[in-house]
Amino acid sequence: MNMPALKYSQIHQGLYTFINEDVLPTCGIEVSVFWQAMENLIADYTRQPTAYIDQQNTQQLAANTKIAPVIDSQQLIQAANSKWTSLFDMDNGTQLSKDYLDQHFALASGSHADVKNYVVYYHHLLAFFEDGSQSGLANPSQFVALCGHKCAPDSIVLKQASTNLHTEVLFDRKGQRGSEDHAGIENILVETNETIIIDFNAVQIDGESKIQAYRNLQSFLRGDLTTFTIEAGQQKTCRMSNDVTFTDLNGDDYCIESNTPIQIQCANQSLVSELMRDNKGALAPQVVMDAVVASLMMRKALGASSESSKASLLLEKGSFTQEMIQRIDEIFEL
Repeated sequence: MNMPALKYSQIHQGLYTFINEDVLPTCGIEVSVFWQAMENLIADYTRQPTAYIDQQNTQQLAANTKIAPVIDSQQLIQAANSKWTSLFDMDNGTQLSKDYLDQHFALASGSHADVKNYVVYYHHLLAFFEDGSQSGLANPSQFVALCGHKCAPDSIVLKQASTNLHTEVLFDRKGQRGSEDHAGIENILVETNETIIIDFNAVQIDGESKIQAYRNLQSFLRGDLTTFTIEAGQQKTCRMSNDVTFTDLNGDDYCIESNTPIQIQCANQSLVSELMRDNKGALAPQVVMDAVVASLMMRKALGASSESSKASLLLEKGSFTQEMIQRIDEIFEL
């Protein structure tokens, strides 16, 4: 394997080219300055790893998670696109779905199970019953947007104030479910806040696999990860879902972003990588390389906006000490 020499160590040619050409230019960090900092960090960690690992404070997985190996593009895309969950798929029935609407978006009077149709009157959602009576929501502010015409919407969007999560009720009286539902409801989609765990532990140790994993992570954070599958002999393109846009109560766009909380699980601290070797030929720890490269990509993709809080590093056994985190942070200030 041809490895370009740094001052005291060697780096895999593929990673060296990828970082220099695809990552550093977007971060404004000089190539020589970055690799010197990386070399020093790995050397110090290798000499005294326990000084940079906090064995007392173990970072916990988020409560609701979806784990996807970073090397598998299709699983990453599936995880990203599962932001919305169908209540019909979850309970396989209509009554429980209507009970969900009654529980979280109660009407001022009556039940969603008895509604014949929904219409939008000015800024209000009205539910009409078989006997001609009508009711609005007990909390009218929960109705935030729609798709289609107010008199016969294609869908309505409701929002829970306690969670800021949305529920979309879709109508299609000619659809498989809508043709049999009293109100023509074809589906009820609930927005989830499940955290996506992007897992580096499933990545093979060989350099090419690791570099591909970094490429996948970069594309995932940018939102443009794409892969191809074969279905019925035909090639199908799989892409990450974009933000969805509805019409709000004033006739303006109402956008629901597709991003979800992300935790990037770095490799186990006992694993090493052939991507770098020190001056004695010893392989570099994967966890340090994952943390630095992932941090570079997160900072560029998420910037300084509030969304940066939605992505974080996760280590399997304990977490880096504050000194280690500070040293990684200092790389971005070089």
